[in-house]
Amino acid sequence: MGEIEKIDIAKELLDSALFHYFESKSYFSAIQCAGAAEEILGKYVEIHGGQSAFETDSASVRRISKALRGQESSKKSISKIMNYAKNSTKHMDGELDTKVFGNPKPSAKDLLERAIDNYYFLMPYIELQETENIKRFHLELVGITS
Repeated sequence: MGEIEKIDIAKELLDSALFHYFESKSYFSAIQCAGAAEEILGKYVEIHGGQSAFETDSASVRRISKALRGQESSKKSISKIMNYAKNSTKHMDGELDTKVFGNPKPSAKDLLERAIDNYYFLMPYIELQETENIKRFHLELVGITS
């Protein structure tokens, strides 16, 4: 195997996630591809001086928890909740861990949203193109369906 830039891997994973989300309706596959793309793209965002979408969302949830409960939830507990769909569908922690709870479509949408937020942040820094599926996702996110 030759050298492959991780940004190219992230782009492929994001494209695959969007395909699984829109075309095949394979939401668990979309979750895994979007989650991996989000992580890689998030690291690139940090390299370029930004805050990843995951960190932004996590910080917002912690502030809300402090406002509602008077005490900020831990970063670890919020991360566990935010990563539940991704981690619960790729790990099996023993013989009793045989089910996943939740709806995969909104979970895939959440991960895609974070991955695409990171992607958009990086566009001025890295040669990235807004693909048709990224445009489609963005339009659906703001309530305009094609």
